[in-house]
Amino acid sequence: MSELWQQRAKAYQSEILKYLKYVLNDHLVLALLFFGGGLGLAYANWLKTLQPLPNYGLILVATVSFLLTLPGQPVLLLKNADPVFLMSQEKNISAYLRKSLRRTLISVLIPVGIGILLLFPLLALAYHQLFLVVGVILTVILGSFTNVLIRYQGYYFAGSRWDWKITLLIDAVIVSLIMRFPLIAAVLMLGWLVLEWQRLNHLMEKGSFNWQAAVDAEQKRMGRLYRFFSLFTTVKNLPVKAKRRRYADGLVKFLAGKSSMFSYLYSIMIVRSGDLGSLMIRLLIVGMLIVAYSDQEWLKLMVGALTTYLIVIQLVDVYRPVQANSMVQVYPVDAEMAQKGLLSVLKRIILLSAILLTLAGCVTNWSLSFLGWAIVVQAITAWLLTQWLVPRYIKKIHR
Repeated sequence: MSELWQQRAKAYQSEILKYLKYVLNDHLVLALLFFGGGLGLAYANWLKTLQPLPNYGLILVATVSFLLTLPGQPVLLLKNADPVFLMSQEKNISAYLRKSLRRTLISVLIPVGIGILLLFPLLALAYHQLFLVVGVILTVILGSFTNVLIRYQGYYFAGSRWDWKITLLIDAVIVSLIMRFPLIAAVLMLGWLVLEWQRLNHLMEKGSFNWQAAVDAEQKRMGRLYRFFSLFTTVKNLPVKAKRRRYADGLVKFLAGKSSMFSYLYSIMIVRSGDLGSLMIRLLIVGMLIVAYSDQEWLKLMVGALTTYLIVIQLVDVYRPVQANSMVQVYPVDAEMAQKGLLSVLKRIILLSAILLTLAGCVTNWSLSFLGWAIVVQAITAWLLTQWLVPRYIKKIHR
């Protein structure tokens, strides 16, 4: 089992490095440098306003410290077939899990360490003695380790001692003590860590491992990683899932309109798809934020039109998988119905986008001139997209 872990850890590391070269490209690194510099300057200026530290300063420190104890998803590297092929090795799974636990604890130190570095100036203002700052840091690190141990306990049928709500409550109570007694908080967190470590050791020796729960958790973790990497490059292992979203039934009915066969199909694909629906929402939110916080009227109009254009460009590709389905070709319906259904859905999306972007622009800069120009610009954008761009895209697919 130890050799199996080594093999999978090497394969996992090489896969992550392969995708990271696409994520950390020159453009993103340059943008992050400027973004980080701007945030650092704003953070430094904000800290100057906290001298002396106001009453809510310690509450802010405790809140951020509590949040820093929560990261730490176990890195199990289990496969779907493991419950079948490794069932006979269940007695030796503890050796595999111990290496997994070591890898997880090391990976947890990265986000926690970054958070502590960002929090350190605030800690220096709140606590004027070094040993108190060390007490806060130890409480955060030990708390993050404790939560990781509790998550590993959940992969056994016996599970953890307490429900996750009680676990969060205990964590919050101990972390809240750093506002007055950082060293006591660190000692209590260390004691809790020792208890959970003993509990996990007992489960590894005598407990029954829940293979399916562990495999499902690992598949969800890898799915989140793949979805993040898919924002920058094509990911072959990305699972495609359609999720039922009852809260979006109203949106589906609105997009489908009179609910012809294809318009309803396109609406369902956009809303239930984890990629298209979330991409549309992200583009719309970013566009609304830029429009809302911009002081230049011409920039608001340009960003609004560009956001609508980008949304349509991303969503128009929903036409391709429908036409690639051989069963669509034998449906007893008019061939142009699919095109009309797509245009109907896109028109409603454009209308919704135009309304939200215009309202966002009016929040900070209300004027009749902006409202009139926004309607004109969005109308021209909608006409160009529906009468020229989308029909050309459809013709290109049918060639």
